[in-house]
Amino acid sequence: MARIALISGSLRAESSNSAVVATIGKIIEGRAGGHEATVVPVRDFPPFDEDVERAGHPAPLEAARGQVAGADALIVCSPAYNGYPSGVLKNALDWLSRPGGGSPLTNLPTAVLSASPGQAGGANVQPHVRRILANCGAAAVECDEVAVGDAISLRTSEGLIEDPAVVSELEKLVDAVLAAVAAR
Repeated sequence: MARIALISGSLRAESSNSAVVATIGKIIEGRAGGHEATVVPVRDFPPFDEDVERAGHPAPLEAARGQVAGADALIVCSPAYNGYPSGVLKNALDWLSRPGGGSPLTNLPTAVLSASPGQAGGANVQPHVRRILANCGAAAVECDEVAVGDAISLRTSEGLIEDPAVVSELEKLVDAVLAAVAAR
């Protein structure tokens, strides 16, 4: 059984990135082997501040750090805000990267994908997110790039993505993550 942590880099209630994350969670939990998916809530992370860190992590942050520390892998879905990850995602990764060399992200198999209302699906944000994660010590999962374009129109009222072509790409990403976990 693999435990996979999922992060959406968007806070919006009807976020297409969160719909992708929810769909990935459903795929993971539908795979044989009793795998578990858990969404890491990043909404209540304070802005990264070493003074706050020194004083002790706020409860929502400590709970999220525990989720990632207890995971066998991480999947991050990022929006592209002017070609870069959202501030909330960067802030979350900054918090999760602490302490350097011994953080919950250190050596954690991690996959990145993106979703956007544009045709390119935010593909231009992925190298930036991968670079941030590499700097945090995460281990990149080898997989095909997944960038969900026209994502707003693909989100169902239930908050999932059901387009067969997109679901197929998400299934391949999940399979690559589960293979990376099995190879450890």
